[in-house]
Amino acid sequence: MLHRSPARAGLRTLTFTLPLEWAGRASVVGNFNDWTPGRLTLSADGDVARASVELPDDYIAVFRYLGEGDHWFDEPEADIVDGGGSVVWPEPWASGVVEVEDAPEAGEPAPAKDAAPRKPSPAEKAKKVSKKRRELEEQKAREAAEKARKKSRKLADKVAKAADKQRKAAERVAREGERMAAKLAKKAAKKA
Repeated sequence: MLHRSPARAGLRTLTFTLPLEWAGRASVVGNFNDWTPGRLTLSADGDVARASVELPDDYIAVFRYLGEGDHWFDEPEADIVDGGGSVVWPEPWASGVVEVEDAPEAGEPAPAKDAAPRKPSPAEKAKKVSKKRRELEEQKAREAAEKARKKSRKLADKVAKAADKQRKAAERVAREGERMAAKLAKKAAKKA
């Protein structure tokens, strides 16, 4: 269950509640804690497990729950639940109330367009967060693949060097064996 406090002084509190058996075994992981598991763990509070986070009132919270065994799950009471997680909009958008400027009266000139950039909508912000997270995951995967390739090349080089060392040692042993055989043959020829 998700509880949202009314915004006060530019802040609001989101409280995440799960059944008591999740206490200490689940955490809330989201854009408000850098997607770090274990930072916001649900604790026993009466007959439920609870965790809270205080956010700016215009903050778009994107999160998922992480339980034992890397079990990820979403909050059904979020404003949107999609592949990127559970999304909680700022209060004006969550309630559907959005301020719209009045149109000019007939005969009045249209208001001048300000040079200030348009403020992105919550949907655009959430999409940007999801895109950024996906890009970071792809970057980490590319870095891990490159690291594995480098490690593989180093290992292949070590194996090649060891094989070359063994070949040279075998050639030395063979030459020494031939030299010893020639020496013994010479000795045998002198005795005969």
